[in-house]
Amino acid sequence: MSESSDNRYKMSLMTFLFFSIAGGGFVLKGIVSQYTDWGYNSWILYAVATLCYAVPYVFMIIELSSLEKIKDSESGYQTWLNLILGRKYGFIAGFFYFYVNIFYFVDLLPNCITYFLYTLYSDVEWVTNLTNQMWFKPVISIASIALFWLATWVSMKGPKMLSKLLSFAGYAGFSLTIVFLVSAAYKLSFGEVTFDGQAVVPQWMTTIDLSWSRIASMSWALQSLGGLEALAAYKRNIKGGERSFRLALLLNVVIFSAIMLLSAVMMNMILPADQAAELGLLSAIYVAFQQLGFPLWWTNVIAFFLLVTTLCGSLMLWTAAPVKMLFVDAPKGIFGDKLSVVNNEGTPVNALRMQGILVTFILILFMVGQFSSDINEILVAVKNLNGGAATIPVLFMVIGYLKLRLDSDNKDFKRDFYFLGKGKLLPVLAVVPMLVIFLASTVAALIPSPELWEANFQGSLIQTILGPLSIVGAFAYCSYAYNKWRAKNPNDNSLFNLVGQN
Repeated sequence: MSESSDNRYKMSLMTFLFFSIAGGGFVLKGIVSQYTDWGYNSWILYAVATLCYAVPYVFMIIELSSLEKIKDSESGYQTWLNLILGRKYGFIAGFFYFYVNIFYFVDLLPNCITYFLYTLYSDVEWVTNLTNQMWFKPVISIASIALFWLATWVSMKGPKMLSKLLSFAGYAGFSLTIVFLVSAAYKLSFGEVTFDGQAVVPQWMTTIDLSWSRIASMSWALQSLGGLEALAAYKRNIKGGERSFRLALLLNVVIFSAIMLLSAVMMNMILPADQAAELGLLSAIYVAFQQLGFPLWWTNVIAFFLLVTTLCGSLMLWTAAPVKMLFVDAPKGIFGDKLSVVNNEGTPVNALRMQGILVTFILILFMVGQFSSDINEILVAVKNLNGGAATIPVLFMVIGYLKLRLDSDNKDFKRDFYFLGKGKLLPVLAVVPMLVIFLASTVAALIPSPELWEANFQGSLIQTILGPLSIVGAFAYCSYAYNKWRAKNPNDNSLFNLVGQN
């Protein structure tokens, strides 16, 4: 399809920027979550993640998106790897991008329920006690499933409705983060902040704990700085085309990295790390605002912003983008005739319905496995599972990028942008640290530690089945499906499908 004949909905640069901000997750919530685990060292973690991951990663995406041979692709990620790694491994990578994203919903949806409860009632202890009741856990599952089907329905409406919701959520989440930063700066300008009558004394570096659980939680920080590759699926929906797309990515990484680092520094100065660890993922963010002098009823306001940002932002984008990235450019017919069919906006609606069924099943299975855990343990378990799974598509992309740079003379890899020039050494050295960090955090996040096995054998077993074992099974299924498709289509050497083809 030529650019001139493409009449799809087009969004502005600012809309696309806040579209991506919403998709990247609610900034402050991620910072606070990391602080409950890494404590005073969380700002160091974000500084390292920015230098070793966010900066080289955004330039990797820009370079990959400039590949001329696949400039008309709809999905980005899968097509890049189709060209570089071959159609089989490109398909497997695209499948994993879709598959591991399922775990994101297992993390995101139960959080939405807690945000809703805090919107209605600001008593932290009451909400925590309610969510730990055995009878309430099925309620969380049912409500989570209902929310996901709502997000699926919105995603079927295409980029026009999606971009409006995502941009609104981006502005909402971003504004609350700015409120936190301004309030913290104002409070600190009058002196130290106190907790239970004692002055909060910040520490800028403590003994770095590289235990199993700490390495696993590194994936949370990595995930909060990532996800920009998903936006390539909507590159052709932005006014200004490639130039605006690149500018949005650069603005995103600069804005986010700076704000995440500044927010992490502020957390050190307003809330003792040991108290944050006790509060856990459920309520630490509300107490952080109370530390700045906000009244108790502001808990309801914060929770409402979290709810809106999550529902209209992260949930909507990640319901739609990975499905599009897989099913639009999967080998034609590999999933049958109906799943890959798209509407005139490039949205595979039948695939979205299939994803809804899969998410429903996994949510039920995970909650059954975690019935004996309290809510914070459940949230930590799903965050690790989600964070570890989310790094797998990045590993595929880093490997593909290394091959691209080591074989830059290949005529099929012609492009108009080269990260750190056309040489091989500098770009390879820039991404190797990312590869090492991702490998370590992926293994630690997906496989429960020996302590977790002892404390909750049933939950750890379910986590292992949903994590590493299901990933091995998914790889075997993809290999089988591709080999079967290739046997029937030996002469199909296309790298991507055109919108409108069935």
